[in-house]
Amino acid sequence: MTTASGCDPTEAGDGSGDQKPPVAPFAEHGGGASRGLDHFDPSTDDAGRFGRMFGDLEPFLPDPATLERLAASMFPGPPLPTGPPLPTAARTDVAPAAPPLEPGDNPDLASGYTYLGQFVDHDVTFDPVSSLERQNDPGGMRSYRTPRFDLDSLYGSGPAASPHLYDRSDPVMLLVGHNQKDDEEPEDLPRNHQGRAIVTDPRNDIHFILTHMHLAFIRFHNAVVTHLRAAAFPATDLFTEAQRLTRWHYQWVVVEDYIRRLVGPEVLDDILTVCPDTGARTVTLRFYRWDDEPFIPVEFSAAAFRFGHSQVRSRYRLNREGELLHILIPSLTPDPREHLGGFRPLPTGFAIDWGLYFPMGGSAPQLSRRIDTKITGPFVQLPIVVDPRRRSLALLNLLRGRALGLPSGQAVAEAMGTSRPDDEMQLSGPTPLWYWLLREAEVLHQGRRLGPTGGRIVAEVLLGMLVADPGSFLQASPVWSPTLPAEVAGHFTMADLLRFAESTPDPG
Repeated sequence: MTTASGCDPTEAGDGSGDQKPPVAPFAEHGGGASRGLDHFDPSTDDAGRFGRMFGDLEPFLPDPATLERLAASMFPGPPLPTGPPLPTAARTDVAPAAPPLEPGDNPDLASGYTYLGQFVDHDVTFDPVSSLERQNDPGGMRSYRTPRFDLDSLYGSGPAASPHLYDRSDPVMLLVGHNQKDDEEPEDLPRNHQGRAIVTDPRNDIHFILTHMHLAFIRFHNAVVTHLRAAAFPATDLFTEAQRLTRWHYQWVVVEDYIRRLVGPEVLDDILTVCPDTGARTVTLRFYRWDDEPFIPVEFSAAAFRFGHSQVRSRYRLNREGELLHILIPSLTPDPREHLGGFRPLPTGFAIDWGLYFPMGGSAPQLSRRIDTKITGPFVQLPIVVDPRRRSLALLNLLRGRALGLPSGQAVAEAMGTSRPDDEMQLSGPTPLWYWLLREAEVLHQGRRLGPTGGRIVAEVLLGMLVADPGSFLQASPVWSPTLPAEVAGHFTMADLLRFAESTPDPG
């Protein structure tokens, strides 16, 4: 499947900043049926469904007890109990839990990209209703996010239908909250009197790094509005143009600063090519195909895109004056100033220094963990679970893959022509897809980036979603390049986005 405009200059558009391509209006994003506590203003007219990339492959259904043992092997701790053999031997080089600087850091990737990936995931997918206890038909599962990089988690249904997200005195601006205890503190997300964030997707307040990232995108949109006003852009089209520029620069960051780092240039450049004559970009998909509308493959959502769970550090600094803080709430009676758990107002002193998360002006950011088969210690027992017997994040991921009938990693790799011998992968038989993709990254790239199987799945799905959206820059103007100020002209990174977002004061 080849999409976008290729080298035909009559189809590519001129990429000018004044061009107004068709952008899917948020007025068309209606409200959906409420599902109890899971209801949160979903985007429904464009909401996607799940499906399969490799529907002809047999599901791999290992015994749950085997999955429990495999999950246990992914964490630091005492030796595994005896029992049936695992698909892989237990690791003996697992780092101890939560030292200030843990072994296993990825020297190629700053920790902020872990949470940019989480933000991207929340932008395109949400499944609150599938079960770990029964087999789920992906075709009958619905995502409560649009399968597009349209920032619907930020914009909701637009100023008319979601006015609570916008500044009442200036409705083209997104609403910024204020710290009620200290006027000198940086702004927070807008919150109700109980401290809950007033946002389209509550998952973006699950911890303070993501809280700050959502706030940064709010401020980025507002800075774009200010930028356009300074250029005397017509008020009647101001919101639409600001939304377009915000989305397109975000989409560029996803492609050129996120995907490229995670999958490597050899994978990305095989999928996304640039015409030397026109500069137009073409996306060629080999495995992610759809008939009428794009879907969210479960091989992506339940396996390949969960590589980020192995990147998480157990503790982070928010700023250079602060202490190391637990990413998860550490106990039932935690000190609220010792962890980053969200769903509450930002405490005093919890401002973020983005130079600790992204390379900004020579900063030395905290590094992500390597993409491998080791998961940080706090994920052994998640603080918020439905089943107290299943508090391990690794186990939950493995059980979800089983419930969705995912094929084995070996079967998917063979179908893609990227298979590796089990002895090279240090495996002894069929292996759950999520685990196999982590092992591939670990063995082939020392965990610095995804391997050819995992990288291809991630890149094809993300680029496929992007090019399927008529309002994306790849579809509406394939020759476009970023127009906002950047460290490298014509390029745009997450660091550039954050700098631009901070360049404009928040509305009063």
